[in-house]
Amino acid sequence: MYTEKNDYENPLITVVTVCFNSGKTIEKTLISVLNQTYSNYEYLVIDGASTDNTLEVLEKYQEKFCGKLRVISEKDKGIYDAMNKGIKNSTGKIIGILNSDDYYSDNTLELVAQKYAETQHEYVVINGDMERVSEKDELIYRYHFTENQIKNKEYFGHPSMFAAKAVYDRIGLYNQEYKLAADGEWQYRVHEDEDVKYVLCSEVFSHMREGGASDNPKYAKQWFKERVKMKLEYNKGGKFSIYKQECFAAVKTCIKAVMPKKLQSLLYDCVYSKKSK
Repeated sequence: MYTEKNDYENPLITVVTVCFNSGKTIEKTLISVLNQTYSNYEYLVIDGASTDNTLEVLEKYQEKFCGKLRVISEKDKGIYDAMNKGIKNSTGKIIGILNSDDYYSDNTLELVAQKYAETQHEYVVINGDMERVSEKDELIYRYHFTENQIKNKEYFGHPSMFAAKAVYDRIGLYNQEYKLAADGEWQYRVHEDEDVKYVLCSEVFSHMREGGASDNPKYAKQWFKERVKMKLEYNKGGKFSIYKQECFAAVKTCIKAVMPKKLQSLLYDCVYSKKSK
């Protein structure tokens, strides 16, 4: 489909936040969107019928968004059902998914809009760096994504990913058969389509708080099953190699749960410095 050059300038960006009983964390998420240096956005919050004070916090900020914030509160079938609902209700050219305990840098949307205008490509996925932070917002380590990861068709940090709505229209929504890893499976689908272009930005887009399902040892078994399933489906290696990788990942999750944050940061810096060479 032909797209006029001017269609890439000053794009409407949709930010989607899904939440359920997020009253303790969502305020910082809201403020990070409110503080954006780029103003052409809409903000959709998909709430799963929270029973805490989440809706009160949202109501508190409603007027401050001057009509840009829309809240849908109803029961859903899980996090990816809620994300899909947000994507379906979006009207923006580009969509970012911001979890209710994470937050953006102040210039994230401005950087995304610039990359979109520079790229001039209808089917584009834009990824920035991502910082892992503690519950007190202390930096643990920074994920820096590289061109080699694109070449190797690896998946990227979902909280720092923005995809053109045209990509969702082309590739489809999140597969709800996956309860924890649907965003990874979706990115594998994207990598299979040669018309989709990945663009990287070395600036920090998002700050991801620890404490989510990926950090919790009780979900390690489910993570193992889903990651093995999708890697086998998309031919990411031999069966033994994949099982070995995911066994190591599950053990690592359990170790991280009891490891001091400073040690995590040190080990990540050592591993990453070797990968970057």
